[in-house]
Amino acid sequence: MTKWSLSYEMLRVVIRQFFQNFYRKIESDGLENIPDNKPTIFAANHQNALMDPWGILFTSKQQTVFLTRADIFNNPILLKIFTFFKMLPIYRIRDGKESLKKNEEIFNKSIEILEANMSLGLFPEATHTNKRHLRPLKKAVPRIAFQAEINNNYELDLTIIPVGIYYDDYVHSNSNLFVNYGKPIKIKQFKKEFEENEQKGFNALKVKLEEEIKPLIIHEPDMQHYDLYEGIRTYYRNTMLQKLNLKSNLLKNRFKADKVTVDRLKNYFIDQDNSISNLDTAFNQFNTFCNKKGISTIDTKKPISFISIIYNSLLFLLGLPIFIFAFINNAIYYKLLMKFLVSVKDKQFHTSIKSVVTLLLTFVIYPIQAAILWAISGNGQWALVYLVLLPLTALFANKYRYKFNDFKNKLIFWKLIKSKDYKEYTAKKGNMDKILIKVMS
Repeated sequence: MTKWSLSYEMLRVVIRQFFQNFYRKIESDGLENIPDNKPTIFAANHQNALMDPWGILFTSKQQTVFLTRADIFNNPILLKIFTFFKMLPIYRIRDGKESLKKNEEIFNKSIEILEANMSLGLFPEATHTNKRHLRPLKKAVPRIAFQAEINNNYELDLTIIPVGIYYDDYVHSNSNLFVNYGKPIKIKQFKKEFEENEQKGFNALKVKLEEEIKPLIIHEPDMQHYDLYEGIRTYYRNTMLQKLNLKSNLLKNRFKADKVTVDRLKNYFIDQDNSISNLDTAFNQFNTFCNKKGISTIDTKKPISFISIIYNSLLFLLGLPIFIFAFINNAIYYKLLMKFLVSVKDKQFHTSIKSVVTLLLTFVIYPIQAAILWAISGNGQWALVYLVLLPLTALFANKYRYKFNDFKNKLIFWKLIKSKDYKEYTAKKGNMDKILIKVMS
């Protein structure tokens, strides 16, 4: 783990392609803040189980070693796999009080990695959450960082890079992922506080790290009205992009628009202590109406045209045979996966499980299917073509499904415009917009 690995890098190139196909779009910002060939700790908010470290791993060039919850290392086979992928177990109180003693060895190993000018990845919240909210930071980052510098007389030049990870959707594939790398933090600047008092140094670094992570994420402070903040954030995005004169095709701009929206909600309702009940009521009425009609609450500026309906309908008809081929070859796996996911109560693991299953299908199940076809038909060329088509058509079918659902949503809205219910829609939307004009000004 203390050396650059060619086999690891080759495998990363392959898995990166699958990771990129899993999402609709992946973007990053601030890569210039990451030092080359320097000991580095990536300290990120934790939103989405395995996808978070992969987000850092596949948007940066470092072969980062991640500290991960210890319970996933219990299986001997998984232990070998995770060790190859440069992951180390970190023990928590829930793993047993006696297990915490093992962290000393892990922290020493982490320091060796940093001393070899490699990078380390930690999630200082110590647990993932399904809320866009930064939880209190634990002391693992300060503990490792200070000890590494002490062992090297503060000449290691260790850098901490705060990281913000932003998903459009935690649970489903074909969403967007934006990884935001912040300005570097040098440990030397906290040397004085640490030497005066160890805990004072730890706290000073934690406070600084929290201050640097929050601008890189969507931090919704009002947990009591979390659903309202989330609803307004997505509803108002297109309007805020226009207000800020930002292009909507860049995830960086969408993040900025969302952040400004949430900050203005916070400023109006928390900092200025205005009542949130009117907006809460107006949004709930609008949201209930939209759910009843089967449409999205996202503010639609330009409804779909009749020509677009005809054009898209033809495209979906042309793609239908490919979708059917993929469905026939993957229906059993998909059904089993969905059944298994129902038993996984923590939805933050769903995308991680889906991505791992995708890899298993591509490298294990599909080759077996192709081998069976070869054995039955005796035609190796057809089996090879079949093997190539299986993952390509599965990818197409997944994109097709999401595109079709989006088209269906636009079609329902187009029908709503022509119905008598549109008057009720505009009235409920108008009530909410009147409040938002005041809030967002």
